[in-house]
Amino acid sequence: MKNNNLEELAFKWQEAKKRENTANAERLAIESEILTQMETKEEGRTAVTLDNGLKIVATNKLTYKADVDALMRLAEMWPISLRPIKVKREPDETALKQIRAERPDLWRVLATVVTVKPAKTHFTVEASSGV
Repeated sequence: MKNNNLEELAFKWQEAKKRENTANAERLAIESEILTQMETKEEGRTAVTLDNGLKIVATNKLTYKADVDALMRLAEMWPISLRPIKVKREPDETALKQIRAERPDLWRVLATVVTVKPAKTHFTVEASSGV
């Protein structure tokens, strides 16, 4: 009985995912059409209030990618306040997982400052090779 319910849920999930993908594609097409009819800033927020009271807000952002080693070499003699580089310090999840699994003695120390919580479960439903 449980397997039949899972089969039904898997089918419903696939159908919902198809509707979601279709709706997403439709929304992206509409956004592209809106951009052809609305002047926006290169970066920042632009709002247009329509006669029917709806407001369209478009927010653009520029992203920057660089060869960090080259960037560091080019700017190394500049004052620190002008160097366009920052160092991001963050937990090393791979190392933390390994310590948690293999070194409970060390983990007890780290657990006082590290919070572990489950992430959202990711699902895929696909046909198996036998179907």
